[in-house]
Amino acid sequence: QIADPETCDQMYESLVRIHNNYYKNKYPRLKDTSFTGVTVQDCKMILATDILKQMEDMKKGTWKKLRERFYAKKSEEDLK
Repeated sequence: QIADPETCDQMYESLVRIHNNYYKNKYPRLKDTSFTGVTVQDCKMILATDILKQMEDMKKGTWKKLRERFYAKKSEEDLK
């Protein structure tokens, strides 16, 4: 039993419009870029987890990278 069928119908119609890309089709974009000029493909590439990991590694300083490498080697030797 639905408490407010009218509100439920409005919500359903809204979800149908979203699903069918009603507003995307009603207001088409002239270009597939944002205000920054970045394309959809560029955004997908940037948001990929592999790329994010690579960017995090690039942010690390040289000493931190070296420290992580040596600690990883030490822990592997300790396991043997």
